[in-house]
Amino acid sequence: MAGFEGAAQHGSYCYIDGDAMTRLEGRTAVITGGASGIGLAVAQLLAANGATVVLASRSRERGEAAAGVLVASGARALFIETDVERPEDVEHLMERVVDSFGSLDILFNNSGVNVSEEPDGPTIEDWDRLFAVNVRGVWLCCHAALPHLLRSKGVIINTGSMAGLVGVAGSPGYAASKAAVISLTRSLALAYADRGVRVNAICPGPIATSMTFDEWESMGTEEGRRRALAVVPARRIGTPEEVASLVLYLASDDAAFVTGAAVAIDGGKTAGLMSSERYRW
Repeated sequence: MAGFEGAAQHGSYCYIDGDAMTRLEGRTAVITGGASGIGLAVAQLLAANGATVVLASRSRERGEAAAGVLVASGARALFIETDVERPEDVEHLMERVVDSFGSLDILFNNSGVNVSEEPDGPTIEDWDRLFAVNVRGVWLCCHAALPHLLRSKGVIINTGSMAGLVGVAGSPGYAASKAAVISLTRSLALAYADRGVRVNAICPGPIATSMTFDEWESMGTEEGRRRALAVVPARRIGTPEEVASLVLYLASDDAAFVTGAAVAIDGGKTAGLMSSERYRW
């Protein structure tokens, strides 16, 4: 696919065999937005490391297909149709997970939306949509999961964005919603650190997903690609598998002393300014 130009090449994690690692054996992970992109890559890698994975998505067709592929490869996987904007859906998701598997150990809040914004921000309707999914949806999932995570001494990982770490001209609504996710992450981390629940956020830059490619297409795919690479010091975009590796680390006991972090995975994009010549496209 043309949109993957400049991305590192990584193989899929969608297999389970005798050599697979077992860092998460016996743990159950809920992944919202788990039917595609980063969410699906995370589901594949967590399953390859021994976790039971529950994919939550509004898309029944894509969710059932993704879970079916995981099960066929030997993973323990289940799809539950969920709209994170609906409290009753979120409560049902967490309750069914615990009823089915006995515990909830990992919550990866990955559902999110973006919209096309004017320079001074989105429409009121789009602002409400951004915050309903990107912020309220994350909070609803955290709120419903925390009683179970307290019992399991579990982990929450929220998908923020590099846009939540810096201002973004042309996307103030999206940036504000992701900054809210990061603040929520830190606040919950402080509240639950002494009770054994860790809460962290990942902050991706441009990643090879349909959301990125849709954004490029809006300005012409090649033009969008050039502009994206011009502001990334690494001179490429990332892959869902690279993000999944970070999520695996944060979900595992290797990160037992990491909480309240907002970890950028953006090829150096938010590290600072480069030479002005690098910004010319």
